[in-house]
Amino acid sequence: MMPAHTPKDAALKISKVLNEFGRSPLHGTELADPRSLKPRPEIVLAMALDALIKARPISHELTQKTIKVLIEAGYHDINVLSETTWEDRTMVLQDGGYNRYREQGATNLGELAKLVVERYDGDLNNLLKLADGKPHKARILLKEIRGMGDLAVEVFFNNVQSIWPSFAPSIDSRSLKTADEIGIGTDVDEIYNALEQDPMRMSWFANGLSEVRLERRQDVIEEL
Repeated sequence: MMPAHTPKDAALKISKVLNEFGRSPLHGTELADPRSLKPRPEIVLAMALDALIKARPISHELTQKTIKVLIEAGYHDINVLSETTWEDRTMVLQDGGYNRYREQGATNLGELAKLVVERYDGDLNNLLKLADGKPHKARILLKEIRGMGDLAVEVFFNNVQSIWPSFAPSIDSRSLKTADEIGIGTDVDEIYNALEQDPMRMSWFANGLSEVRLERRQDVIEEL
């Protein structure tokens, strides 16, 4: 049984995760610069694309490559995405190495474009308004997106809290398990306080925990 963590120990580990493994939302794409992370329609749509891709059980490398290719193709622009054909989307996903799920993925992206245009007037920020800024209401609305299950919603929350502050603090369930394993614990509010209640830092930290898990670097944090 892991010994109980002390607030001081947890704070040191939180700092190490943030500084050594923390990642910007949309890391690895041209949109990752914190200066560009504003609640613009294309940024929110990019985060939805990111969540849909990352929720599938494929390698970390392939998800990163696929997201990068989707952004390079301009699919985070609802006008561009809306004008694509199923064949277009299939080829772009294939270019990203997203072969196992490319046909279903192409269908889901088409349905996403249709929903965003018809229900949210081309801007997923309108989902935030419809949800009254409340995560539990947004979760219900997000799950109307084809392919957006519980895990995808959690991944979306990890990132979108950086531009929708009312969604902070958010940490996906897989990363919260990692936080517990390395001695930080599972009190999300306590973690948020340690990060000075900064939504952007919370997003970087949540993504950092994902990196720790995916790179199997738990031992680096545990030994502090």
